[in-house]
Amino acid sequence: MSLKNQKFGQGLLETLYRPENSDLLSQLNERRYKKRHILFMPHSKEDLVFIVKEGKLRVYLGLDGKELSLVLLGPGDIYTSHTRAYVVAMEDSAVLTCPVFKFYTLATKNQGFSLPLFMSLGKLLSGSISLIENLYFYDIDKRVAAYFYEEALVHGDETDEGLLVHVGLTVDNIATIVGSSRQTVSSLISGMEKDGILKKVARGEYLVKNMDELKYLAHPCPE
Repeated sequence: MSLKNQKFGQGLLETLYRPENSDLLSQLNERRYKKRHILFMPHSKEDLVFIVKEGKLRVYLGLDGKELSLVLLGPGDIYTSHTRAYVVAMEDSAVLTCPVFKFYTLATKNQGFSLPLFMSLGKLLSGSISLIENLYFYDIDKRVAAYFYEEALVHGDETDEGLLVHVGLTVDNIATIVGSSRQTVSSLISGMEKDGILKKVARGEYLVKNMDELKYLAHPCPE
């Protein structure tokens, strides 16, 4: 696992399972969901905080048959059940849940839990802004490139050939996230493969061979 994964994902879970946080852990209830199951719907009556233990979840807004992805959640990410968004499992997943007020009370008593908690929340906010920004301000080719660039930047594992990224998603899933069709996204991925920018090595797994070129495709204007 890369250092970035430890910092932004597993850090919260690792902290939660430390002996000094056993009181907090004992108050969390594990729930398991199959792929495509909707965990929570807008204005859910359950007032819960949940931490992703396993799998991958998508948070999105839905109206009149249209969907707007807000953020993807993976192990160590934290969210709540009572927003105006849907939360759906993109693969078989497990979450740890706790009533909001009880979680707040227990978390504030565990000082060592605060830093990884705030880091996870910061990642959540950053991910939401990135997805919304990509959908509204970029053409589809840039949105696809930005998706792979940001996944590689945060979750990529260094190899001799480039950054190995396990997105764990099908092309259909990626198309849903970036707001396009499977055919279009598949064509753009094939184009990046032909240009030597990335390579699909397995289902849901890609090797980013040219990070600089991928960054240029995603963000062509100088920062």
